Amino acid sequence: MSGRLAPTTACALLSLSLFSCTTTGGGGENVAVAPAQPIVDPAPRPGAPVVLIAMPSSSEFVDVRRTLVAEIRKNFNVSTYVVAPSTSSKDFGDVLAKVAPKCVVVMNNGTVNLLREVQHARASAGPVPPTVVVMSSFLEELRPTLTNATGIAYEVPGVTAFINLRSISRAPLKRVGVVYRPLFRSFIERQERLAAREQIELVKTELPKDFSADQLRAALQGLLVDKHVDALWMLNDNGLIRSREFLDQSWRAVLRDTRVPLIVGVPNLIDAQSPLGSIAVVPDHDALGLQTANLIFDLSSEGWQAQTHDVELPLSVKTVVDVKQVSGTVGLKDDALRHIDKAVE
Repeated sequence: MSGRLAPTTACALLSLSLFSCTTTGGGGENVAVAPAQPIVDPAPRPGAPVVLIAMPSSSEFVDVRRTLVAEIRKNFNVSTYVVAPSTSSKDFGDVLAKVAPKCVVVMNNGTVNLLREVQHARASAGPVPPTVVVMSSFLEELRPTLTNATGIAYEVPGVTAFINLRSISRAPLKRVGVVYRPLFRSFIERQERLAAREQIELVKTELPKDFSADQLRAALQGLLVDKHVDALWMLNDNGLIRSREFLDQSWRAVLRDTRVPLIVGVPNLIDAQSPLGSIAVVPDHDALGLQTANLIFDLSSEGWQAQTHDVELPLSVKTVVDVKQVSGTVGLKDDALRHIDKAVE
């Protein structure tokens, strides 16, 4: 068996469809996007244990799967189940029963919801296979709702993005404003402690559980006008990103008259033709596939006790920047391009 390997998007706006649900459950929407190439599994080998990969078909998930399969195919048979908008928990449960995998890899929150429903329905039917969750939002908060599960967080710690913005910006970055729902209070508290280590203050405003675009706009204006933050940070929470109209009435309405950059968690929100996000620091998808393979190898050697394995952070990230927007708001340092993996212009 191989040893450890070195590592080399709530709404249709986020083509990753990571955030098609909240971490409290509910029906997620998997955006069905045809992959650039057909998804074909390697030829099975008799007697090899099976890893089932359940995922939507859009290109970002296919990218992660490609590097994952390349690393595990010598040790495991691979069975890929493409999750579509019409997929039900019964459909997923039937596939699990038929394939009988040694381990399940699930990608995105909608697929996690299906797995959760299957696990609850099969609770009295015996053990469920260990689960590795990737490309899902707020995994730390999701994990307690699953059985024998671990995975790799999709959210890069906020402080990583803050430091990356500081490295390219001419303006100081000492105070970052964030709005959040009560559901994410513990997540924000963890991020606050991490930011403090870099002498960055996370200025928090908690929203009501249910809030309107007007309430969100008022909260953002309070951070900018009353608390004088140097940047805003948008969480990967579909409650904050409901539709284009909602974005126009809240985030864009506040940002159009300010020179404060917006830090986002997915590259889809950085678009020079329709500016919103200024910078995103996100996992490198090829490296994420390698890291997932390493995690499967670890679980295999540890008796598949996924619940004892801590949720990992992504080991390799990429920085995506709307250079025109950042240049026009806080200014770019002369060597800024050295710190940017993808410049959107």
